[in-house]
Amino acid sequence: MVIALSFFQGSGDASAKTSCQNHQFLNIVSLSGDHPADVCEASQKAIEFLARYDLHLKRPVTIELVETSINNRGYIAFGSYDRSQDKIRLMSYEAIMAGTAPQMYDQPFDMEHYHGAIAHEIAHAVFQHNTAGIEDQLTNATQEYLAHATQLGVLSPQRRRQIIEASEVGPWESGDSVSEIYMSLNPSGFAVKSYLHLSKLDNPQPFIAILLRNNWFYLSVP
Repeated sequence: MVIALSFFQGSGDASAKTSCQNHQFLNIVSLSGDHPADVCEASQKAIEFLARYDLHLKRPVTIELVETSINNRGYIAFGSYDRSQDKIRLMSYEAIMAGTAPQMYDQPFDMEHYHGAIAHEIAHAVFQHNTAGIEDQLTNATQEYLAHATQLGVLSPQRRRQIIEASEVGPWESGDSVSEIYMSLNPSGFAVKSYLHLSKLDNPQPFIAILLRNNWFYLSVP
């Protein structure tokens, strides 16, 4: 499988071409000051995490590094994925850190969380590349489940443990509703519940299939 990740600056300045050393099929085009090596490393972490569940990128994805905040469906985000263009828009690390005390999962934002944010958007792309041909999904809850699980999954064990312990929630249980409403009320809890649920499944593939096929306003955990 060939994976082409291309990075472009939003303002149109000259960009530099390079390639990822840890994956022969990961190619990037980016500004020299935009941490292309970190973007490449984080993308690879996400790809490896998702490969455990037989989920892979199936076509090229563009990652556009921008220096301004991103309006994603009415709220400000560090990144977003547009499935119609197979494009990820991602704030540069410097742009995020220039904000007022940026946070992720109730922790101060840093380079490790930047890796997690990149992995989150890669997971959105991978989800769409593997979904069961659903054009107009009624909710993003199922792909957010996978994206947040991936985001926590690429963090260091110590950082992940800190977030899990601080959240004071357990995994999703049978009968629970995975919903965007819960995610909006408790983003950290949503992430932890999703990661813990996915990581405890002895045979995750049947549930992964449910995620990819779901087309309702929420997902009822079997």
